[in-house]
This record gives sequence, structure tokens and C-alpha cells, in this order.
Amino acid sequence: MAHTILVVDDDPDICEIVRVNLEGAGYDVVVAADGAAGLAAAREILPDLIILDVLLPELDGWQVLEALERDPATAGRPVVMLTCKGDDQDVLRGLGLGAVEYLTKPFYPENLVASVRILLDVFDASMRDHRRQQLIARRRRLIERMASAAS
Repeated sequence: MAHTILVVDDDPDICEIVRVNLEGAGYDVVVAADGAAGLAAAREILPDLIILDVLLPELDGWQVLEALERDPATAGRPVVMLTCKGDDQDVLRGLGLGAVEYLTKPFYPENLVASVRILLDVFDASMRDHRRQQLIARRRRLIERMASAAS
């Protein structure tokens, strides 16, 4: 049975690119155009993975991510942030709230498909959490190096 992926993004072009590429890789894809609809869909269909933008109408991606983690039915489901918000604090916030990957737009669809494949077909839950912790530590080291170089 194919994995089901929920894409929550208000840009129809991004949704179409993501949908076509993930379906081409053998995944079932459901799309929601705003945060409230995405949260409702996540609770209803319990997808295997969620791709989530930050800048959304109704509820923003941060609010959706927090709500997903608070709900026992959806907590721990892998979430990939796919957003234009790519500064260090945004990345740390997303990973800190529970996302297991943080990709910025513009993006290469092939990289997104590869990330999804690894997260679903290779990593188990503990490996996803370990990867998330590694990404947080790596980003913090980068911030510290940049601050040291600037002073």
C-alpha cells in the first residue's frame, strides 16, 4: 500500500509540482490550501507524512505544527517544512516544534522526493528524531561560527 502524504500550501502551483512529483514516485497525495483545512485533513486521514508551508491563511504553519504535536492522534507524524522562510531562527523554530526536515523555496522537486523517501522508507521514528536533533545542532554551530566571525 502506498504511503499517503498531506501537502498543506496555499500556492496552487507549488501544490501541483509537489503532487505530480510525489505521485510519480508512487505516493498518494492529498492537498489542503490553508492551515485549518490542513489540520482537519491531518486529523481525518492520518497521513504518513505532512509537507507544510509556514505562510498560510487561517492558521499559519507554526500553529498547525504545534497543534499536530499536541494531538495524540497526529503527534510524531513526520513533518517536512517547505517554505520561503529560511533564516536560521525559522529553521530552528520549525525543527524545535517537531519538523524532521526543513526545505526552502525555491526547491528542487527531486530533493523533496528523496527526502520523503528517506523519511518514510528508510528511517524509523527514532532515526527521524535523531536526524532532527542533528539538524538543530548543526544549525546552532553554524550560527555560532557566523557570530564569532562577525566579532
